[in-house]
Amino acid sequence: MILLKPWRFSLAALLLFALLSGPGHAQQGTSAYIAMDPPVVVNLANPTRAQYLQMVVELQVGSAEDAGIVQAHMPVIRDTLILFFGGRDPAEVRPVANREELRAEALSAIREALESRSSRPAVEGLYFTSFLIQ
Repeated sequence: MILLKPWRFSLAALLLFALLSGPGHAQQGTSAYIAMDPPVVVNLANPTRAQYLQMVVELQVGSAEDAGIVQAHMPVIRDTLILFFGGRDPAEVRPVANREELRAEALSAIREALESRSSRPAVEGLYFTSFLIQ
């Protein structure tokens, strides 16, 4: 039997806790957030000049199983957001009131895409931690 010195045991316990509760991971029965990295960037429809929308997105999940589904299908989620926001008129995405409606519609599109691939929607919320139009 291997006995650890008290400070080594504490360090091992701390590392294990950090690995299990670090960013991008959900614990059973609790809500967690998974960052989409890199940010999602799409072209906007502006006939006079090139214009882009850059979004830093966090996805809310309710369980470790949902977190696994989200991680496994991250390319599908990214593609869904690109197709949803790409080519929109800048005047449509700029107002805050419109942005909230677009966020809800994008969440619905992501949930549908995940449900068709994994039989469960997995994502409870979609949050923009940065929303930049250039």
